[in-house]
Amino acid sequence: MTPGGAANSNWENGEHAGRVIDDMAGRNLPNRHTIVFANEKGGVGKTTLAFHTAIALSNRGYRVLAIDLDARQRSLARTIENRHGAVVCLGLDLPTPKCSVLDRSSGAMLSQEILRLGAQCDVIIIDAPGHDVPVVRRAVAIADTLVTPVNASFFDLDVLARFDPVSHRIREAGPFARTVLELRTEQAARGLQRADWIVAKNRIRTSEKSHLARTLPQLDQIASSFGLRIAEGLRERVAYRALLQFGLTASDLAAIPQMQGFRMRDDGALARFVDGLALPAPTMPQRQPIRRYAAKVPQRTREDYTNSLQNHLYPLVGERAAIA
Repeated sequence: MTPGGAANSNWENGEHAGRVIDDMAGRNLPNRHTIVFANEKGGVGKTTLAFHTAIALSNRGYRVLAIDLDARQRSLARTIENRHGAVVCLGLDLPTPKCSVLDRSSGAMLSQEILRLGAQCDVIIIDAPGHDVPVVRRAVAIADTLVTPVNASFFDLDVLARFDPVSHRIREAGPFARTVLELRTEQAARGLQRADWIVAKNRIRTSEKSHLARTLPQLDQIASSFGLRIAEGLRERVAYRALLQFGLTASDLAAIPQMQGFRMRDDGALARFVDGLALPAPTMPQRQPIRRYAAKVPQRTREDYTNSLQNHLYPLVGERAAIA
């Protein structure tokens, strides 16, 4: 196959791209913008970026449904569950997406959850596991936007393209890119719209900038050959991970009275990434909810939760004013 094309052979399990397209084409899914975060390489910050995108869109008034395709790890679902816990313990109403975990991995179950929960949403975010399974192909097949996070590593690029070690030119598409390209070829043959494919440079540390610079020519080749675009994802920040266990993002701190003394610098990366998605405006922007979470939480429990949150962030944020 050529770098910009797709092979005509079946995938390893005998499933052809046409079968995937046929499966999802007859599902009569609601016309909602679907963003799929997928990469067969683990450890690239895929779920972190999916979660932050879901919260950022919720903050902008979009009604969001988040679907976790990894029933074993449930990373996205657990993070959103932790956000619900934070909302209850802190007595707040932070915008929070709907969430579903696909306990049975199939196109039928994925379609059922979209029909059941997604009809009243503006955006559907799907977080795929880091390996090739049939339901991931079906998610990619229905994506309006496909986001593939990568780190500054040639191992990460390997799932997208195999490079000649001497000329540094693309020899062939990598395994994940092959899957996407075959689906895109099939869609083009049927006159169907193809996803806006974005490769996001994600979890980049300051110390890795020189290494990232060495991978940029390869990323440019991939973008040109495969018809995708390159975007900036999130920088690697320990504070992001500290907040994730509470289901919170940096933008939430300003809305939490108990955290008003904490300051976290916003580098604008998330806002730029979301802007770059170029989504249509929400059809009916959701209003700020009015005390949806009325659970009675003992004062001691609320104080313990607040102290835990503060103690996790204080060494990372670096500056804290007096907190009442």
